[in-house]
Amino acid sequence: MSPDINYWAVLVAGFIPMIVGALWYGPLFGKKWMDLMGKTEEELKAGFNPMKSYGVTFVFALVMAYVMVHFLAAFEYFGVDGAMAGIETGFWIWLGFVLTIGWQSVAFEGQNMTVWILNSLYNLVTLVAMGALLAAWS
Repeated sequence: MSPDINYWAVLVAGFIPMIVGALWYGPLFGKKWMDLMGKTEEELKAGFNPMKSYGVTFVFALVMAYVMVHFLAAFEYFGVDGAMAGIETGFWIWLGFVLTIGWQSVAFEGQNMTVWILNSLYNLVTLVAMGALLAAWS
């Protein structure tokens, strides 16, 4: 069974990680994140390619939104719909996949635990917001 896909909702949801990221890694936690990464603003800007970084991020955000619509269809099959279904879907995707896979960077690559927490919470907020929008707009 393929879900009915509202491509406008998918498109708009694709912007959510960009908006949340601009706030999260900007005024909310930008200085803390840079400090934890051991980078200055100048170092981050050196060699930064906005088209590559933002373009690929946006394409992957569209993929996330498209896949999330399929998860939401499963919730709807069990009689759960609306924004709350989207919030739940975003949470379960985050808990089951993002948090667990992200941990591997701490366990095996030596990523700073606080960076992992900061990035994981960003992903939680993003997925919950995307889920809420997609479910409410379906």
